[in-house]
Amino acid sequence: MYLDMLITPPLAVDYIVVIVVLLWLVYLVYRRIRANAVLPPGPVGYPIIGNVLDMMVNEIWVAAQEWGKRYGGLLYLRGFGQSIVIINSYEIAVDLLERRSLKYSDRPNSVMLNELQGWDWMFANLPYGDHWKRKRNPLQRFLESSNAAHHEQILKSEVQKLMRQLIHSPRDFYSDIRRSMASIIMMLTYGHEVLSLDDQFVDLADKCIDQLALALRPGAYLVDALPLLKYLPKWFPGAGFQMAAEKGKKLSHDMQYVPYVDARNKTLSGKAVRSFTSQRIEYCIGVNGELSRLDEETISSAAGVCYMAGVDTSTSMIQCFILAMTLFPEAQRRAQEEIDRVVGSDRLPQLSDRPQLPYCAALCKELLRWQPVSPLGLAHASKEDDEFDGYYIPAKSTIIANQWAMLRDPVEYPEPSAFRPERFLPSAGGRIQRDPSKIAFGFGRRVCPGKHFAESTMFLAVCQTLAVFSISKIKDEEGNIMEPVVEFALDGVVHHPSPFDCDIIPRSKEAASLIQWD
Repeated sequence: MYLDMLITPPLAVDYIVVIVVLLWLVYLVYRRIRANAVLPPGPVGYPIIGNVLDMMVNEIWVAAQEWGKRYGGLLYLRGFGQSIVIINSYEIAVDLLERRSLKYSDRPNSVMLNELQGWDWMFANLPYGDHWKRKRNPLQRFLESSNAAHHEQILKSEVQKLMRQLIHSPRDFYSDIRRSMASIIMMLTYGHEVLSLDDQFVDLADKCIDQLALALRPGAYLVDALPLLKYLPKWFPGAGFQMAAEKGKKLSHDMQYVPYVDARNKTLSGKAVRSFTSQRIEYCIGVNGELSRLDEETISSAAGVCYMAGVDTSTSMIQCFILAMTLFPEAQRRAQEEIDRVVGSDRLPQLSDRPQLPYCAALCKELLRWQPVSPLGLAHASKEDDEFDGYYIPAKSTIIANQWAMLRDPVEYPEPSAFRPERFLPSAGGRIQRDPSKIAFGFGRRVCPGKHFAESTMFLAVCQTLAVFSISKIKDEEGNIMEPVVEFALDGVVHHPSPFDCDIIPRSKEAASLIQWD
């Protein structure tokens, strides 16, 4: 009552005016601070579009590395009002993405991908938080070393199939590697064996990967820069992106549920091969007595991410291995000499041999470094305003770790274009260079959950292939060596070699006999 008498209506209005004025002054001060803030340096852009044209080069990771020579390890660009920070320095990446991971573990939002096409079921696209953790944690636990024995059985079986194909049709190695990697991931995820690239699930996933690759190209869809365009009907002039969104939405839904439902039905009928999906279904039923809709959404999304993220990266890595052995025969010779000396000629190398095969392990590290599978990784986003080394980093900035620049840093890795596994071995008077796995699998809380499985896949495929085969440049009819055409292309975020020619032949009859034939 007393308070009502004290604050008369006119006085209440005065208070409201004062509050509004104070809020406006705070806003003006904030704008002044932002206007006077020192942003990281970078190439000068254009009005409105900013650095959009700078970012539309074929290999922006190379361009950013060149910009870094002028501007330093932290670059600032702007595109249609969006702040973009590119990190060229490993030390800066660790400072921001790991030591300040709570501020830099979000993902940039894409209207086209997440809102119109519905790819937000993939935890890789989600902002950091409880929802992200709930989707990621089951897959991360499944891929841990406690399941290594099960994983190794899948790897052994599929690598054997790959080597049988290399014996039968060595010139088809490019597509055979993709089939092999697709089958490894499908078996691991759904318990589904891939017999050819015509497999319905592989075909679906490839269409999805193509759809994502298109949407991830810089400037592919104006709706990401002007979100209000998402409300335009598809018949409206200039709204052709809505047709692409419809197609993408169906692919997104099918990728999440079609292979999952097949694996679920086999699990419930007792016909499933052990996999991530079957294991999680059995776990949820055992704990809760049923499989809830939330369980199904969580399992199907994690399984879909596993395949989408794993098959292209693994394929590119093994294709790069074949290319490296073609171009650098001395590295191949040294690895084969080590395998022959340590393992012998009466069996194939296994994962348990890794500690006794240091050169082969170093060769796998050099594969991660030499041609980074994901030159720019997956972008992070800053959760709030931040300051680093005197530079202002605005909230909601897109943060890109230029893995290419870090793995091709000539100071850390002298002669970065050369393929030199010995750079990761102890040497008299020298130092072991930084392990590329600290960079190639991402940073902080967004590090790839399949890191250990990917490294095991690479080691087993590399060592068993080198134990059985010799890889070399092809010769023409006159016996002249023909240099392979070395070109790379980017699909979405994955950097892979374009098809090239090489000879893949058994080292001996004894080596070929190590392959198991069904």
